[in-house]
Amino acid sequence: MRPADIVVWPTLTPAGDDPAGGPLHRPAVDAQLVSHAEELDATLRDAAQDLGNALDVGDPGPSAGHARDADLVERAAKTRAGSPPGSGTWVVSARLERAPSDSFLVRIVLVPPNGNELRVRIETVKGTDIPVRGLVLLRDLLSPQAAAQAEAERRELVRVDPSTQMGVTSPPRSQGRAILAVNGALFGAYVAYSVQFASGSNDPRVLYPLLTLGTGIGLGSAILVSEEWDIGTGAAWYLAAGAWWGTAAGILIAKGQPAILAGDPYSLGVVGGLGGLTLATLTLTRTAVDEGGAALTHSGAGLGFVIGGLSESFYKGSTVATPYTGSGYGAAIGLIAAGATAACVRVSASRVLLVDLGAGLGGLAGAAGASPLVFQNVTQGSTRGFVAATLGGTLVGGGVGWFLTRGDGKTSKKAMLPFDLTPTTGIIGESSTPKGSVPAYGVGFAGTF
Repeated sequence: MRPADIVVWPTLTPAGDDPAGGPLHRPAVDAQLVSHAEELDATLRDAAQDLGNALDVGDPGPSAGHARDADLVERAAKTRAGSPPGSGTWVVSARLERAPSDSFLVRIVLVPPNGNELRVRIETVKGTDIPVRGLVLLRDLLSPQAAAQAEAERRELVRVDPSTQMGVTSPPRSQGRAILAVNGALFGAYVAYSVQFASGSNDPRVLYPLLTLGTGIGLGSAILVSEEWDIGTGAAWYLAAGAWWGTAAGILIAKGQPAILAGDPYSLGVVGGLGGLTLATLTLTRTAVDEGGAALTHSGAGLGFVIGGLSESFYKGSTVATPYTGSGYGAAIGLIAAGATAACVRVSASRVLLVDLGAGLGGLAGAAGASPLVFQNVTQGSTRGFVAATLGGTLVGGGVGWFLTRGDGKTSKKAMLPFDLTPTTGIIGESSTPKGSVPAYGVGFAGTF
């Protein structure tokens, strides 16, 4: 696809929205204004090219007295030599003027090719922020998706309460900062302890300073992350699920398989925790996860932990030995499966808790109903029957809870799934034969994926 032609006119002053401000002209007297205008010009030209447009560097800009709205529209109708006839040109005109409190008013005006409308973005910024904010304003004007996202973010800043019609300030940035900080500090302390345990040293003069160092590193990392990115409570608990359930899975697998890492479960716990944290972080870079998604991730890992342990007990036909291996692998599988599901499905946290309640009650009911099997003369067969009843009750209880709460906080199908497929049956085509066309019957799917 051929890049669109674009011209960036030199920055003018004043902003042009005050009739008493005088005619538009290039800054010449105010040295600081001239410097900021040159920085803004360079930034806009680079940004226009970085956004995939072909910059016309030969356009000198408007002459004196020819920078009005009609002049912008007229320039947008012109086509550069070598371009397809009638393709037109994007026109960008920046305006800059001083504002109170050592700030500046930045106004970006853009006209699409062959258009008769003006797109405008205005913002008051500090002098040092002019290039950065100018780049953002131009990006919003050139990209409809970016502009729509910016508008959605602006609306989130002040929400309107329908009952009172009063503006309600949105929650502060990084609501999950405290959650992330606590979990980061604890995970850092755990990593420090695993290092101490792996070294074989029991000297408290080494352990306590090492714990302090690990806690500080974990806390500092969490604070830096929450300052750099907007971490909500859902994202914070989602990261905690990846770290702690990954750690638990590693420890349990190492305890069930002592040959792994020479019987050092805590080191494998660190590996599992870092792996879970990495997967959670990668998921958050692709999509947002709310409190419901975080609850689903914790629930899935916990359910995998229980099912894995019961499955190992069923396999061995005994409930005496602790099922470390099955619980560890179950927690890991449940964490990955539920974490991936949370990235695609929107569900309320209350629904997840109710489903967990149903699974727990179902498991207890199954265990109570099959308890006579393990009262006396316990055999492998009776033990397997007891475990199977408990596992079946857990699954049935969870399924009933999910079915009964299917109207609680459920979003539309298109919002839940990254695809939209509809099954089709009947005539799906036709085949040409010497006697004419013959319909072809079958089953298929139609939609987008």
